Amino acid sequence: MSELLAFGFVQKGLIGAALIGSICSLIGVFVVLRGMSYIGSGIAHGCLAGVAFAFMMNWSPLVMSIIAALVMVVLIELISRKSSLKMDTSIGVIFSIALALAVLFIGMLRKYTPDIMSYLFGNLLRVTVMDLWVMGGIGILVAILLLLFFKELQFSTFDPEMAELSGIPAALISIMLSVLMALTIVVSLQAVGELLVLALIVLPASTAYQLTHSLKRMMLISVGLGVFASILGLILAFYLDAPTGSTIVMILGITFFTALGLRRIRVQSKPAVNSLNKN
Repeated sequence: MSELLAFGFVQKGLIGAALIGSICSLIGVFVVLRGMSYIGSGIAHGCLAGVAFAFMMNWSPLVMSIIAALVMVVLIELISRKSSLKMDTSIGVIFSIALALAVLFIGMLRKYTPDIMSYLFGNLLRVTVMDLWVMGGIGILVAILLLLFFKELQFSTFDPEMAELSGIPAALISIMLSVLMALTIVVSLQAVGELLVLALIVLPASTAYQLTHSLKRMMLISVGLGVFASILGLILAFYLDAPTGSTIVMILGITFFTALGLRRIRVQSKPAVNSLNKN
């Protein structure tokens, strides 16, 4: 382990793993509870299209991915509100166009660009100091807004109709959450890749959901799992010479199915416990 920490790029990678693991798993709690995973997939494809376009034009991939992510959020909201299409259909339309644009722009690149592969599959060992500052800034922003609007988020998540009647702007809360998810996806792209970023958002929260019914505990468990899996995945990837993103997601997949199994055992054992208490 000491030899691992001797490398500067590994140190930056571990810090990035902790930041990305905490940001993704925190926003993931509300993404899972509100059923927004499909939106995240569409935003991720939009970000990849923005990155590919940036490489083609020699522009900043970070700036273009942020613009693409915000455009995706706006388009999804406009189509779902201004047309007769349902939300999932609106997302499917934008999802398909964004993916097609990403493939088109990648195909139009005049020369092979290794960096585009890191945005597809992720590589935490390639994060820079600037990347860490951006991750930290987005992480602080996400944490502050979730804390400030926690009651509104909680109310609109579990009872959106009553939240509207109580004067809570549920639509604005939903848009804010979509924007925060978009920013989270942007800063996570180079770390875990476009193909796996949604897994890092969804899996820790889904695992935590199997273990508790308390929203606050679910958030704590989700963040803990996200950070643990990200750091462990990076370490294993280093020694196994494997992709960091896929290693992290595989660890999260194992924890999810373990938690699912434990929940089934707990549920099945309850009747037996109750019958013993009656006797």
